[in-house]
Amino acid sequence: MRVAVTLGGGGLVAVNAASGRASSTVAIDPVRILDTRDPVNIGLPGPFRSAVSQKLQVTGSAVPAGATGVLLNVTVVGPSAAGFLTVRPGDATGAPSTSSLNFTAGDIVPNSVQVGLPTAGANAGQIDITYDAFGQAGPTTEVLIDVVGYMVAGAAGTGPAGATGLTGPAGPDGETGAAGLTGLTGPAGSAGPRGFSAWDAIPSGQTVTGSMIWDEAVIANGEQFEIYVPFPGKATPAITASSNVNFAPDGTSTIISDDDSACTGIVAIPTAPPGKVCIYLFNSRNVNFMVGDRNFVNGSDGFSVSASSNASAGQDMFVLFSWAYTAP
Repeated sequence: MRVAVTLGGGGLVAVNAASGRASSTVAIDPVRILDTRDPVNIGLPGPFRSAVSQKLQVTGSAVPAGATGVLLNVTVVGPSAAGFLTVRPGDATGAPSTSSLNFTAGDIVPNSVQVGLPTAGANAGQIDITYDAFGQAGPTTEVLIDVVGYMVAGAAGTGPAGATGLTGPAGPDGETGAAGLTGLTGPAGSAGPRGFSAWDAIPSGQTVTGSMIWDEAVIANGEQFEIYVPFPGKATPAITASSNVNFAPDGTSTIISDDDSACTGIVAIPTAPPGKVCIYLFNSRNVNFMVGDRNFVNGSDGFSVSASSNASAGQDMFVLFSWAYTAP
């Protein structure tokens, strides 16, 4: 089974897992739900201070009550110290152990984030947001969040032989119903077993794939930056060595410095050997070098690409690539 995830700055995350319970993803026009720079305090007063968590109500306007998750574009603006930002379900407690964005002081860093929502209790419909300057108290950062979609629960429909499943949108293949029919039109009986989620370990031998579109204005020539790419699940063991994250040889690019001949796929069909992340460059502009890198905050939830700009301030730079990871 292969799981695909599409990611990008200003983009939409879509995760598909075979044999999971049916659900629906609803894309909407972007709606800003947090801007700590705004004098009327859209969402929450700012800036965020390390390492103080705040809860943000997401449901109630663009996102309906009962939504089980949201698709967000999250941007950190001008942090006073390097660190990371974590977006978690609103009932999360304690210090975060994973990151949604990684950055250095003064950066402007966007990323697409998918996060679950509690549907009951005091934190129903909320997300939890934490800026952590690697344990240092005092630094601050501005945060912007746009919601671009949400998820609602669903399951299989009514079967043709009179055996009735759970009502909801047509779902994925489920167990055979009384009439012996199985398919996307709502089979009789229950839906198939749940697939793994972003909080579960990626099963051994399974390949996950995705793509990244990263597009930003140059802040200064030679600016160093990290592009963070989350997995639709947890890597076990964690990706803790940069040597396990490499670009595939393309024979033409002069900006890639870690070609790995073990990466034998292509941009349209990315592949990777067990325990490896293989990155397949499609296009780039005004970028000086790129190298595959581990996730410095939590190596189990994704990987990074290190790069630098090669243009004057204000010019557009972008990177487009696909990737694959196979769990060992």
